[in-house]
Amino acid sequence: MFDDTRSTLSNHSQTTVRGPVESAGTDGFAITAFVMGLLGLVPFAFGFGIRAVVRTSRTGRSGSGLAIAGMVLAVLWLGVGLVAITPQRAAAPDYVGGMAVGDCLDAGADGGNVIRMACDVPHDEQIAARVDVANGEEAYPGLTTLRELAQPLCRIAGAAYFTGGTPPPGLEFRAHVPTESSWRTGDRAATCTFGKASGKLTEHVGP
Repeated sequence: MFDDTRSTLSNHSQTTVRGPVESAGTDGFAITAFVMGLLGLVPFAFGFGIRAVVRTSRTGRSGSGLAIAGMVLAVLWLGVGLVAITPQRAAAPDYVGGMAVGDCLDAGADGGNVIRMACDVPHDEQIAARVDVANGEEAYPGLTTLRELAQPLCRIAGAAYFTGGTPPPGLEFRAHVPTESSWRTGDRAATCTFGKASGKLTEHVGP
C-alpha cells in the first residue's frame, strides 16, 4: 500500500495598491508648450499645449495652466504676424479741384488726384488760389497747353495769397490743371499751389 501524501496549499491574500505611476511635478509637455509660446513657435506651442492639458487631466500633475498660457502666447504671436502681413490701405485720393484754398496735400503722379494732408505734418504743397484757364476754348486743349497757360497765372495769383504779395523765400508755385475727364464735366479752373523747391512743408504757410 502506498500512503497518499497530500500537501495543503495555504491561501495568501494579495493587496493591490493603486495610485499615480508618474512622480509629482510639473508636466514636461506643459513647460515645453510655454517655452514654444514665448518663442512664437505657434504649431509646437499648440501641439505640446493640447497634449499637456490631456496628460495633466489624466495624471493629476500640475502644468495645465502653463500649457494654456503657452497657447495664449501662440495666439498673440499669430495675431502679430497677421497684422504684419496684411497690406495697409492707402489713403484715398482726392481730386485737387474739390479742395479749398489753404488746404495741404501730397501730390501724386496724376496731377488731378492728390492726397489731402493735415498741414501740421510734412506735405508737398498748399493750395494758394484758383485761376480760370478756359481761354474761350470748348474743346479740351491738352495738358501741355493748359500748363503753359496756367503757370504764369498761378505765379501772380499765388503771390497775391501772401500779405504784401511777397511769398517767403524758398517756395515755388505749381499749377494743377483740369484733366480731360474733368474738363468734360465743366471744370475750367487750374488749382495754384506752392511748395518747397527742395523738401516738404511742415506747417500751414500764409494767412
